[in-house]
Amino acid sequence: MNFENNLVIIESPSKQYLSVITKGQDFITNEGKIEFDNIDKLPIKILSSTGIEFTIYTPSYKDFVLLMKRGPQIIYPKDAGSIIVSANINSHSRVLEIGTGSGALTLFIATLLGPNSEFYSLDVSKKNQYRAGKTISRYLSNYSEEFIKKINFVNEDLSTFSMKSISINFNSIITDVPEPWHFFDNNQIEDNLYWVSYLPSISQISKTKDTLEQHNFQHIEIKEVLEREWTVKGNISRPKHNMVGHTGFIISGRFII
Repeated sequence: MNFENNLVIIESPSKQYLSVITKGQDFITNEGKIEFDNIDKLPIKILSSTGIEFTIYTPSYKDFVLLMKRGPQIIYPKDAGSIIVSANINSHSRVLEIGTGSGALTLFIATLLGPNSEFYSLDVSKKNQYRAGKTISRYLSNYSEEFIKKINFVNEDLSTFSMKSISINFNSIITDVPEPWHFFDNNQIEDNLYWVSYLPSISQISKTKDTLEQHNFQHIEIKEVLEREWTVKGNISRPKHNMVGHTGFIISGRFII
């Protein structure tokens, strides 16, 4: 089987690397060299030139997001899951993402949507969207190109953006921008819609909450997601000392009628 151009994790006992299998080339680390031509299946265990055992396998979404090259700060997997649930994303959703950024959440949404869905991602920076497009294409190269075709990038400032320019009746809006309330400068919600904003400070959350209430959103929730692993050995269990603490606040609400 040909694994040329497959995106993979190359894992030694001490470190993980993200790479693309390239015929005729080697992957070189300070723990030895891996010859890509020796990869004839996935997953696989291979000895490096120094005798260290590496495991090579297809990355999960979490693997990829944590190891990928990125520009703007990403939304971490622990937050992405909560955002997706709060936005009620499903295979038939019509989603507007405001703030493409590095494309980590954009990628997650794209993998969840079905053929009858709609997905638009807005960002004021062409550079962000170009980088996000490359990142998403890289991950989805192991999968169907249909995922990539689902994403419609819109390069525009939120303060001037109008949904009328797209003519899609969105049912989920997710924002990752500093001032999401500017959406309402040129837009009015008139139908059932889920709203989720990801923000770093409580002052931004407070203003977003006031704005959502002014526009008749209900079921408003504000939360943060904390993640802590546990160690279990036999009958002894304890939380690990290091945890993924505060990365951002999530505010969600629903416009019903």
